[in-house]
Amino acid sequence: MNYSDNNITPRFPFDDNSSSVQNEVVLTLEALNQVEVERRLAPMIYLGILIFLGVPGNLTVLVVYLLKFETSTYRTFIVALALIDLVGSAVCMPFEIIEMNFQYTFYAVAACKFFRFNNTFIALTSIFILIFLSIDRYRRVCRPLKPQMTVCTARILCGVAALLAIFFSWPIFFLLGTRHVELSNNITGYDCSTSDLYRKTIYPLVHNAIMFLVFVIAIISLIVLYILIGRKIIKHVKFRNTFKTSNSSSVSSRKTSSVKLSNDGQEGVVLVKMTSSTDATKQPNPIEKNPQAAKTKEEKASNKITKIAFAICLAFILSYLPHLIITIWTAVKGGFIAPPGPIVSAVLPIVTRSIFINNIVNPFIYGFLDRRFRKIVLSYLCKK
Repeated sequence: MNYSDNNITPRFPFDDNSSSVQNEVVLTLEALNQVEVERRLAPMIYLGILIFLGVPGNLTVLVVYLLKFETSTYRTFIVALALIDLVGSAVCMPFEIIEMNFQYTFYAVAACKFFRFNNTFIALTSIFILIFLSIDRYRRVCRPLKPQMTVCTARILCGVAALLAIFFSWPIFFLLGTRHVELSNNITGYDCSTSDLYRKTIYPLVHNAIMFLVFVIAIISLIVLYILIGRKIIKHVKFRNTFKTSNSSSVSSRKTSSVKLSNDGQEGVVLVKMTSSTDATKQPNPIEKNPQAAKTKEEKASNKITKIAFAICLAFILSYLPHLIITIWTAVKGGFIAPPGPIVSAVLPIVTRSIFINNIVNPFIYGFLDRRFRKIVLSYLCKK
């Protein structure tokens, strides 16, 4: 980039004969950048905590699910999500910290484009994987007799999710870059944001509108899928409770008739019949009991997986929505949505980067909702 076009000398000037005015501008720009860095200390600490939680958390998920869980479509999607979240924690978040340290002196255009693309790619891949995971849960709960998704299909869909994410993210390589920021004392800073070439055009707004549309469609799809899943589970629970009530009424009816018969002087005979009937009710034949027990165990496992999938989707929606609103707001205004200041610089970057919460929250969801995962992790920690 030609810095002389903007009357700004680079931070490390190569001309020993630079004027004192130019040197003063350099120092002033550096000083303003340092002030902004100090204002953004809270967001940097916030991201540091997320990195500290996200990297080991997602590594744990990868190790436990790959080594301790059986191959299944559910495990395939969870491993894919953990891998995406690990990249977000180990690559995207550190870049955000670096970028905030050079808020007004970010000259690395290629790095800006690549890492901003990577952020969007990670978010979109997560969206599409969650949709495929939810479709798999819907088919297993609501269409159990239909052909189900295989592990091979799940792996292919993870690849499709990555390709779709690339398709929607590639414009960032053109739209993002260096934005000139007008500061005090007629000083111009360099920010990693929408490039000046496209800042006044409609293209950033169109791209953000498409991203917003993708997000809205994803939310609606997830809501509809889990409403259908919830209705099916509720119907099943009601039917099971009705069946239990019917059996209880039948047993009670047999007990009443036994009392009447015993009053007629046939107590001995009836007691033998009732004992056999009661034993048959309370202690069914092992051949008949085992399939039912296996079915109940399978049903509990399916419900647990559905709860986990729903919690993951809900966490993603809640973490992504603030980021998307701020992004669109910035695109509409074509610049800062609020003038830089101590409060704005401390709070707004945290809200804008709310999406990174999604990269660290999933291991905690598994820990709370998956007893098997929790036991494996706790047993390993106790050994250590």
